[in-house]
Amino acid sequence: MKKKIIAFLCAAALAVPTLCVNAEYKESDLKDAVNDAIEWKDENDSPFYSIGTNSSNLYIMALKRMGKNYDYAAYLSGLDGIAAGYGSEHNASDMQRTALAAMCAGGDAQNVGGRDLVADSTYYRDAAAPIDKDGVDGYSWALITLDSNSYQTPDWAIKDRNSIIAGMLSHQNTDGSFDGDTYSTAVAITALAPYYETSGAYTITQNQTGYTLDLSPRDAVDSALNYLSENQTKDGDWGDLKSTAMTVIALDTMGIDCNEDDRFTARKGTAFDGLMSYQEKDGGFASGGNKSDGEATSYALCALTSHLRKVQGKSTFFNFAVNDVITFEAPATQKPASNTSSTTAGSSSSSKATQKPASVNKTTTKPTAKPSTTKNPAKTMQPTKTTTPRSEAGTDSKTTPKPSATPKPAKRSALVGPVEMPGPMQPTDPPEINSSGASEKKTSGSAAPVIVAVIIAVIALGAFAALYYLNKIGRLPEIGFISKLLNRKKKPEERYKAKRHRKTEQHRRFEERERYKNRKKYDKRRRS
Repeated sequence: MKKKIIAFLCAAALAVPTLCVNAEYKESDLKDAVNDAIEWKDENDSPFYSIGTNSSNLYIMALKRMGKNYDYAAYLSGLDGIAAGYGSEHNASDMQRTALAAMCAGGDAQNVGGRDLVADSTYYRDAAAPIDKDGVDGYSWALITLDSNSYQTPDWAIKDRNSIIAGMLSHQNTDGSFDGDTYSTAVAITALAPYYETSGAYTITQNQTGYTLDLSPRDAVDSALNYLSENQTKDGDWGDLKSTAMTVIALDTMGIDCNEDDRFTARKGTAFDGLMSYQEKDGGFASGGNKSDGEATSYALCALTSHLRKVQGKSTFFNFAVNDVITFEAPATQKPASNTSSTTAGSSSSSKATQKPASVNKTTTKPTAKPSTTKNPAKTMQPTKTTTPRSEAGTDSKTTPKPSATPKPAKRSALVGPVEMPGPMQPTDPPEINSSGASEKKTSGSAAPVIVAVIIAVIALGAFAALYYLNKIGRLPEIGFISKLLNRKKKPEERYKAKRHRKTEQHRRFEERERYKNRKKYDKRRRS
């Protein structure tokens, strides 16, 4: 009994601290994590060594949205050659992230190396290759790129925002995910967040099942959020840093508190705890194993920047039209990172310096070669029925496209009558679903309860050990239930004797039966 009680107390002492495993992350802690990650990037993975890659493009976005001083002009000049080399063999999402990096570097994404990256990677991409060549990510990043600076699609565009959103929705599976991937699901939520409050639905053909159904951005986002909630691990992450970082960005864009929302609080931590668990001692972030990685650190910096912007009440991470930078008390000093000049990469002269926003030309320009026709490629998705879509000017179109020649069987009936579609395509930051606290708000449980729980457990174990020792030496006074708890009903020797007696009684009866059988056999033989 005593051993069971001791085991129970030990288990309780180990279980109580797990109730408060979430670390305390203040705004200053997040800034320290950002500065450590930037220092690691400068020492181990300068963006000038890999211009145009995800690692470098995402890092430039994070620095710009943090308001850090950097040699953006040198990076922008390096993107000219990258943009010129893009062809049909490249994924659209890679081109779109390069366009976003060009905007953050102070350039015009519609004129990078003489090329309109916005058109060639979004609404005119199908002229070279399908925009969803790499899955739903091509649609999602295209919508993020168009909305990042409120770009309008011209009349000769192959795709407009309506067809891009419909293409995204066709990639959603029945479980709520997009293409069955956590990362792609988080990117899709980020792209659809500005349209969450719009009304109406799109009649789309689901790629997974082939069914035709009506789906609104709100319903798609709600299903995707449920998918992320159900697939969160017990540690608070989603299996890898890339998916976890994009999920944090998606939740911040939706106005969801990734530290307190019950849907994204696992047994051992919140979504933000899951992100911070990937940071190594050297300041970088690891995508797998224990070695910091350049691309993983860039994704983590974007997620940290997004969360800091939410804490400080700034605009969402990909809303580049609003240049409200994060306030840093002590910006980290950047090291020279240019391979062609000695221009310094950072500055620490002022603590709250706000970088002057770079002028961005918002005038719509056409790609280098205007298409002769506006016919959509044959392999792009054609919904079986389309309700009155939104026009780029914000007015409803009264024309309805013809249904496809061979419509697929509908899983459920389409909406009856005209459906009111969203208004003008001017995305704004969505309203807060869960209100955020002050800038110094604690993002998870305090560490103090952990210390208190450990002290209480140690005191309880010490008290029990003292009572056990006093009872063993016979100096424990009679204290009711304590004496009954520690004292057994029978002494060990008495229990042993009783057990031996039972065994002896059984043997005695067995021997009597054997003697009786033998006697009967003897008498029988004698009579015969």
